[in-house]
Amino acid sequence: MPNTPHIHANQATAQANRAVALAAIVQTASLVENIARNGTCDHEDFETMIHSLFAEGRDHASSIYGGVYHLRSGLHLSGQLLSGIHIEQAKPVMTYAAGLITLEKKLTKNKTMLAFMAEGMERIKKQALYFDSQTHDSVIGGIADLYGNTISTLKPRIVVRGKSEHLKQSTNTNKVRSLLLAGIRAAHLWHEHGGGHLRLLIGRKKLHQQTQKLLEEASKVK
Repeated sequence: MPNTPHIHANQATAQANRAVALAAIVQTASLVENIARNGTCDHEDFETMIHSLFAEGRDHASSIYGGVYHLRSGLHLSGQLLSGIHIEQAKPVMTYAAGLITLEKKLTKNKTMLAFMAEGMERIKKQALYFDSQTHDSVIGGIADLYGNTISTLKPRIVVRGKSEHLKQSTNTNKVRSLLLAGIRAAHLWHEHGGGHLRLLIGRKKLHQQTQKLLEEASKVK
């Protein structure tokens, strides 16, 4: 992974953290859409989102993703969505993103489920250490099972629509579920840093400006 300059906590603004969190949600949603429609997705972007599930909390949201460089896809797409540019995947991506934000709010109120998920992630972390990979098929399967036993029981459920030949494959199903769990993590960051539906309506322009600033920063990383 490219070296990304550290952003000190005192330089991190709430707006920047919200922009990062939104980009992560959108990047996740886009990956889910690509798997559902095409049976594949960008490997580096997929790894970024999965790795975030194992990252400890940091002062700046981008640290969880290894820096803004690894959220280029999400920043670019969220910038387009915030500016109102019409793109083909806009509707499904926005639907998945909204679903993740809604479910995360419900999850935070369910202390029993949160405890169960924390225990589950501890087991999965040990599994990742055993295989020396956070994206090993068995690890992804474990994350998918955890999602299936927790988040997918909440309503309204996120219904992933796509081509049946892709969604019938267990490998793709596991990737989608593991990504959705990573999306829940991103949605938690969004809410943690003051994000909400009203913020998207009233603060859209400032959020778009911050997103473009972060995208420019990401493009400078070699």
